[in-house]
Amino acid sequence: MDTSTKDRLTAAATPVMVLVVSYALTPWLILLLPPMLYYIYRKISFSLSKDTTLKFFDLVFSIFLIALGVGAIIGALLIVARDGEFTIPLVSSGLLKTIFSISAAFYLVGSSIMLSIKSFKEQPYTPKLSMGIFEALRGKRVSSV
Repeated sequence: MDTSTKDRLTAAATPVMVLVVSYALTPWLILLLPPMLYYIYRKISFSLSKDTTLKFFDLVFSIFLIALGVGAIIGALLIVARDGEFTIPLVSSGLLKTIFSISAAFYLVGSSIMLSIKSFKEQPYTPKLSMGIFEALRGKRVSSV
């Protein structure tokens, strides 16, 4: 892999930069900033940065979808507990939601740091919870001969 130093540094800084900017300004930037950076990197021909941004966006979107599913399950359990007039130990107190949120945040930060390090070393890294949705959609077009 022959990439420029500027591309490697940009690829390494992108996941951490997106986390810091989204934490500092507004949490919704974590879903909006990676696609914008992907198209910017594509325009200036930073292939490693573009791939790193796409992997990071896949990770963020995958965690978002998992959180929606877990939130729906916890909400359904809360409705059942309220209608049945009983308590479910971790769910009724809201502790399960807190545990899941903290775990997802730590996983996202840890995977972002690993993605930055591996991108700087130009080594492949795919986080375990990443579903690879956008990487699959990005696939190369096949020309029919």
